[in-house]
Amino acid sequence: MDIADTRKCNLWNLDRLADYLAIAPDVLRGYYDEISEDAGFLAGINARLTKVREEHGFTKAIFAREKIDSADWFAFERILIYVLVRHLKPEAVLETGVYYGGNTSFLLAGLYRNGHGRLVSIDLPDSAIRAGVSAGTAQRHPLVGDSELYQATLKPGFIIPDYLKKHWDFVEGNSLEVIPTRQETFDLYLHDSDHSMDFLTAELDAAWRRLSPSATVVVDDIDWSNAFFSFCVNHRLSPVLFTDNGKDNLRVRSGVVKIDHPRNLDQAFTGGRDT
Repeated sequence: MDIADTRKCNLWNLDRLADYLAIAPDVLRGYYDEISEDAGFLAGINARLTKVREEHGFTKAIFAREKIDSADWFAFERILIYVLVRHLKPEAVLETGVYYGGNTSFLLAGLYRNGHGRLVSIDLPDSAIRAGVSAGTAQRHPLVGDSELYQATLKPGFIIPDYLKKHWDFVEGNSLEVIPTRQETFDLYLHDSDHSMDFLTAELDAAWRRLSPSATVVVDDIDWSNAFFSFCVNHRLSPVLFTDNGKDNLRVRSGVVKIDHPRNLDQAFTGGRDT
């Protein structure tokens, strides 16, 4: 699939999101154009790609590309979270699973454009995960490939441009241990850490206690386990699902649910809410 087809997939997904949010599609398409045309953002990403390749010899995944000339080279999830940040204007965002910082960069770019808000990101370096330094982190999901592994000289978020970091609080640790210690109420929560059934179920439960009544939840790789679907059923939430942008076979990959969405109250969708 070429980049033009990728953009078509992204636009189709954004129209589905606009329908779910009950807003005009042009609103989200405008935010999509905004990040697509942000030369400063792409320049910052490309500077980090070059620096990491030259100083650490890391050439996996997107770091194999000499230059990124379009935001569409990233997965749709990055476009999704950017437009959500721009539209929802969250004051506090929670992210679990940073890896090289692709998601983090798009979240921070949205906050930077908004001019306010903080992102709290939680992750462990890959070397620590493989070493099993924390009770819930000794194993990686079996679908995680070699491209997810990086050397100990790199820390989570190594693609993030420096100018975006003023909106960022990074916490090195296990999300199951860190989330209960946070005092914020989060308006947006992105899960992209361990997608296994047990871990994701526990993380969603921990995050649920820290979410605002109108919060939005985004979960990546929802086809890796049934945890997201179980979460929606248990809390009687009506989600919307999205495919990726087709570069790695077209599949349903990301799930979004709004805690205060009107469909949550419709028994045809969820059976009604607990009282």
